[in-house]
Amino acid sequence: MRLRFSTLASSFLLLLVEGLFAQQQTPPPKLGYIRFWDMLPAANGSFEVQKIGASTSEGRLLSGSAYQYSSYVQFPIGRYRLGVLKKGTTTPLKMFDVDLRQETFFTILVSPRSIDMFDDTIDPKSTSAMLTIRNFFPSTNLSISANSKPVVAALQSGQSYQATGFPLTRVTVTVQTKLPDGKPAQSDLDIDFRQCSKATLLVIPDVYGRFRPRVTFDGKNL
Repeated sequence: MRLRFSTLASSFLLLLVEGLFAQQQTPPPKLGYIRFWDMLPAANGSFEVQKIGASTSEGRLLSGSAYQYSSYVQFPIGRYRLGVLKKGTTTPLKMFDVDLRQETFFTILVSPRSIDMFDDTIDPKSTSAMLTIRNFFPSTNLSISANSKPVVAALQSGQSYQATGFPLTRVTVTVQTKLPDGKPAQSDLDIDFRQCSKATLLVIPDVYGRFRPRVTFDGKNL
């Protein structure tokens, strides 16, 4: 009986080891990343991103609401036809064809002027950093400087600007504006381009409607 028990125990251990080894050999899933930003006031309603041609339950991928920005969401790699729709409707306002490859990153942006998709994937050979400035604070013009050097002046609400050539170090960005009530406002933000060589300076109202610029990194889920 002892011999039979020992044989069974050995067989069980062998199966357990083989199962663990098989799990270790299984490659992780290949993923790409998409995020959805809605930069319109609440009066415009809310929007969502759907996979065109999929069932209703499987087609809805991302949703947003007024002045909402988010991190990237991971999806299996493949070719996607995506539509941006107003919630409660069935006709896409804009459609995009995207080849979502491993470790690629995209942003879908609903703004006052257009609906766009941007490829945020970082060039590994890049030796400098890039900052995209998006002004979606109503009725404002922005003046931006970095380490006390001017970057852009009078960036109107609804406009974006792309600045390149930043060193891969920590940079202090200063945002200055005059609010709709006539009061001046200023905000200083530190951006560490050692973490990521692409970033967005996003100027939108916070949940209370206040002037609160914020920075998000592009091409990495930080």
